[in-house]
Amino acid sequence: MKRSLIAAALAVGIAGTGSAAAVTMGDQYVLRAYTGQALGLALTKELDVHTLGIAQNRSSICATLGGAIAGEAVAHNRDNNVLSSAALADASEAAEAVQSLLDKEAIVLAFGGEVAPEDNQAMVSATLKALADADYEGRIVLHVAVWAPKMLEKAAAEHAEVAEYLAGKDNLNALTIDAAQQKALLHEIALEDGKQTSRGVIHEMEMNDSWTDLFKASVAG
Repeated sequence: MKRSLIAAALAVGIAGTGSAAAVTMGDQYVLRAYTGQALGLALTKELDVHTLGIAQNRSSICATLGGAIAGEAVAHNRDNNVLSSAALADASEAAEAVQSLLDKEAIVLAFGGEVAPEDNQAMVSATLKALADADYEGRIVLHVAVWAPKMLEKAAAEHAEVAEYLAGKDNLNALTIDAAQQKALLHEIALEDGKQTSRGVIHEMEMNDSWTDLFKASVAG
């Protein structure tokens, strides 16, 4: 868990913040509540997403993140069949689990939490391969814990079909955190020459002190 969080921090230029109080599991849940709510709101209000799929592992932290994203999304759309979730125990479940998400306008990849980075990578790679095999045309959105360790790039390196699929998509996004500026940032991203890249920030979300302090403590602890 800490390795994923530290990688996320380094990716946005926050390499530790000095001494900090111990972060409890409850604090981790609250941090994901802030982050998930902001992402869910950005998806519905800024990107006009009406139906959403969430692919995640089964750790309690990722469940909290996914629940916060989902809760915000459904708060703005009370119709039937607006939300689906694929909760993977391991990479072998991806191909079947992803089938329930394919009718959604956007799919969030929310892998991180207490799961080892190599296992998260395997699940992300398998999920992207399933999406490539299905030629999924909707939007794919990466949580910071997927973006920062370059899981998109690594999946493309593992599977030629994933590389070809992602290189042809113009509706890819990623969430990052800039704690120094107290902002969560939604990027338009791309896979270019096998490398994941940001094409620019399309939406900024202000972080209050509680959210920022929790994030800083989580990457410094």
